[in-house]
Amino acid sequence: MFKKLGNWFVDAIKETLNLSWTLVGLVIATLTLTGSAQQVTGLATIITLGIWLITLGWRK
Repeated sequence: MFKKLGNWFVDAIKETLNLSWTLVGLVIATLTLTGSAQQVTGLATIITLGIWLITLGWRK
């Protein structure tokens, strides 16, 4: 159980690093926007990253 969770954690870090330039762009977009557009962009970024990492096992 712990080995499987550890492997998922390592794979999640690798996937996040592979997406680094996309995430940098989305963070810059979030920081440059104002008001509700900033909130929506930030929330969409976090939700999308979460879904991407949760479905990591299905995409392999």
